Amino acid sequence: MKPASSSTGARSPITIIYGNDEALVKKRAQETADALMPEDEMNFEVIDARADNVDDVLRKIDSLRAAVMTLPFFGGGKLVWWKNVNFMDESVMGKSVNIKAALESLLPELLQADATSLTVLISADSWSKVKAFTKALAKAKGVRTEVHDLPEARRGSETEIIAEIEERLREAGFDPRPGAGERLLQATGIDSTAWAAEIEKLCCYKMVPKNLDPNAEEDMFGGGPPRFTGPVSLTREDVQAIVGGSREVLTWDFCEAVLSGDSRRALSMLSQLLAQQESEVGILILLSNQVRQAALAGALREAGQLRLVQKGSFASVDLTPEATALLPRKKSGEPISTYMLAQIAARTRHKPASYWAQGVERLFQASRMLTTGQGDKVRTLEAAVMAIAG
Repeated sequence: MKPASSSTGARSPITIIYGNDEALVKKRAQETADALMPEDEMNFEVIDARADNVDDVLRKIDSLRAAVMTLPFFGGGKLVWWKNVNFMDESVMGKSVNIKAALESLLPELLQADATSLTVLISADSWSKVKAFTKALAKAKGVRTEVHDLPEARRGSETEIIAEIEERLREAGFDPRPGAGERLLQATGIDSTAWAAEIEKLCCYKMVPKNLDPNAEEDMFGGGPPRFTGPVSLTREDVQAIVGGSREVLTWDFCEAVLSGDSRRALSMLSQLLAQQESEVGILILLSNQVRQAALAGALREAGQLRLVQKGSFASVDLTPEATALLPRKKSGEPISTYMLAQIAARTRHKPASYWAQGVERLFQASRMLTTGQGDKVRTLEAAVMAIAG
């Protein structure tokens, strides 16, 4: 995400970097600290402000006060970095009257920062703009802020999140192919720190001699991510092989294989799920949900009420108002994600709606057999998978 800055140009006496994109906040804070580093590194002081309780917060505030009040003995500019602040929100610690009073009493000393004798850098994972302390800082002359937030996890935002992941993959030297960013999101959720760790693993996995910069040998041994001479293709299968994921992610991969008609991969993943003690009935329910959506997408497409639109490496759908009214609802009453419907529609468009309607009936019969104890559960499930994927 692009930073939001309240001041640009000259060096700022106080820089605040915050947001829920933890990995990017840490990266930008480190880059800023490096840029502001005083000539004498002895004049650089770091205070880890992450706290677990109110008393701990008060100690962190006292440490910052002592740091900004103690200028270098031999002169020169001093940089104080108050990092990992986790109590500037509406949590129990954030609402503490004692913490509020301590922060407000800190302001006079903190605002003495002049970017010459004293510069202050603050990095935080949350930063409420309604607190007296943060509002006073925001109004102070020369204060610079950067905000790095991930897209909100709301309906319709999946494409934004995947686009963000794909951008980070490109920054690492990859050319993400269709489904790669989506698979990484499924495995990690909206966690930028997990993205960074998994992208680093993918760099090691895809590090092949023909793509490496010959002058980057040191990067192969822990000196940072490898530098490639050109973008390296990264497929969904690459991510699946290295990133893995939870049982829920493996189940999604299994359903995708069934819908795509890849019976061999579907049966292989089914075996993995059963080996992990996943319930046959649970697998059947998840598969049935996706096959129903395939039947719905097919019917809407054939009726001219759904149109697939390719946007970059993933698909989206344009729905008529009548089609939107037919979408299944979540427990909250909201329609299901149109992003998920689009992915299912794209994978199942090779067959008509009637085929997927028959698949729903096939799974219903399999469900009856599983719940009434008729026949072998595994064979029943395998037969249903083969009938749909085949």
